[in-house]
Amino acid sequence: MTLKGQIIGATLGLAIAVGAALALVVGDLVTDQIRERIGVSLSDLSTEMADRLSREMAVRIAEVNVLAGLPALGDVQDVTQTRSVIEHLQTSVPEFSWIGVLDTGGTVVAATDRVLEGVNISHRPVFIEGIKERFVGDVHDAVLLASLIENPTGEPMKFVDIAMPIYGPDGETAGVLATHLSWSWVRSVEQALLSGAASRRDVDLFVVSADGTVLLGPDLSLLGQPLAFPAITEAMAGRTGWAIETWADGEDYLTGFTEVRGHGRFEGFGWVVLARSPVAVAFQPITDLATRIAAIGLVFAALAAALGWVISSRIAGPVKALSRAAHALRQDQTAAFPKIRGPREIEVLSEAFADLVRSLIAKQTDLDAVTDQAFNDPLTDLGNRASLEKFIASRQHSEGAYAVLAIDLDGFKQVNDNHGHDAGDVVLQEVAGRLRGCMRAGDFLVRSGGDEFLAFLVMAESSIDSPIRRVAARIVDQISEPFQVSRSDGRKPLALRIGASVGIGFYPRDGAGLSQVITLADKALYRAKRDGKNQVRVHGDGAAATAKAAAAPL
Repeated sequence: MTLKGQIIGATLGLAIAVGAALALVVGDLVTDQIRERIGVSLSDLSTEMADRLSREMAVRIAEVNVLAGLPALGDVQDVTQTRSVIEHLQTSVPEFSWIGVLDTGGTVVAATDRVLEGVNISHRPVFIEGIKERFVGDVHDAVLLASLIENPTGEPMKFVDIAMPIYGPDGETAGVLATHLSWSWVRSVEQALLSGAASRRDVDLFVVSADGTVLLGPDLSLLGQPLAFPAITEAMAGRTGWAIETWADGEDYLTGFTEVRGHGRFEGFGWVVLARSPVAVAFQPITDLATRIAAIGLVFAALAAALGWVISSRIAGPVKALSRAAHALRQDQTAAFPKIRGPREIEVLSEAFADLVRSLIAKQTDLDAVTDQAFNDPLTDLGNRASLEKFIASRQHSEGAYAVLAIDLDGFKQVNDNHGHDAGDVVLQEVAGRLRGCMRAGDFLVRSGGDEFLAFLVMAESSIDSPIRRVAARIVDQISEPFQVSRSDGRKPLALRIGASVGIGFYPRDGAGLSQVITLADKALYRAKRDGKNQVRVHGDGAAATAKAAAAPL
């Protein structure tokens, strides 16, 4: 072979070798990270769905509990008044497909739309269990109501029963408040999570019962069908994560999984939430990256061949320098590609290698930026639920002490209802700023829900909680101060007032894990809400308030 041919062959071979080395470096650095991030995103989606289900069920139970305690229902024989009260609840919360009041013999004396009035249902669990105590039944098919109430969805009608005893003025059991919560509300939760997100177009959500049958899925034919694979077993064991599973259709899906663990008064039924996406679709970013790297390598090889055509015998030294630089880059993945001195053609090749390295590093930087966005709430710039999970996981074996503050805004719904969500967003941003002002160095603050926040305050000693109470009281005082919201028409800014309720738990004093202490802080928060709002309650304290805001409760 001629010298020119040898030089062209050597240069082209070198370009391919360096490109392969760079591709190997990028593959090792990026591919596993991308796979993990994609899997975690599906796991986070299943966790968000499970959390929404738990919270929605807890709210519905609380609504029935409040209604059962109204004096207006104490006289179950006053049919007109009783029917008016329960129809008002159904109008306010249309997820209740049917609400009825039963006498102590199990006969329906009043019901929404008068459905089943006069019918004795004493043989149904909603009466048998509801006459004794609060009863929440798992999802079941419609039995009596399938042909009596409207079914706009076309799906098989399923209900969750919620029932509670009604007590008369004398304190004796006067009857039962029975409700059928339509399972269709879960479909609306699913649609809310999946709508408007381009990255979720090929994602399906499933809710699976404790016996492994499908309660919710993208295809009606799947409802009631059994599912069995390791991800479901893992979720039922209380673990959250992701895996590649082969489903009944024979296709492989990236599958995120978690258990619906319950919330507040809702203790859970052992449901499992699955979020799946076809493997080919889920891992498309990895395929795209490999394609881009291959394209860059081909262009690079063509450039090397062209340069090799005109390179002279002086190329030997610079080529060796290029080889050494590529080898050094493979040994030290963080090293910058050096500028090679020599003939102009070699310098151009060196610059091309450096550009390629910079391009690949920039892509890595972009991926890191996407990761940062995944852990931040875009409205308040606080941490989000993903960052909360990461925080909890990173401190599973920590010996530090933390105070966990569960914070919920009082009266925020009225801001959205009366002044619009734009005003609500401004208030949330200002709330985040005020909460930051109450934090100290080392403390961790996240927005865990719409108007809910969690703060983790570092403690020098877990037994000394007075400084934490002062911080919580300061939070209540700060949130009670008016919020100035500008108007678009130039009028005087709105002065809006809300409040905050705070529940406190201490780790490890109150629980062996941060997740357990968060649950205790939530319970203390609900006690603060129940006791009048705009105040602080500490897990383990008595009924007396530990702190109140200067402003009146909302």
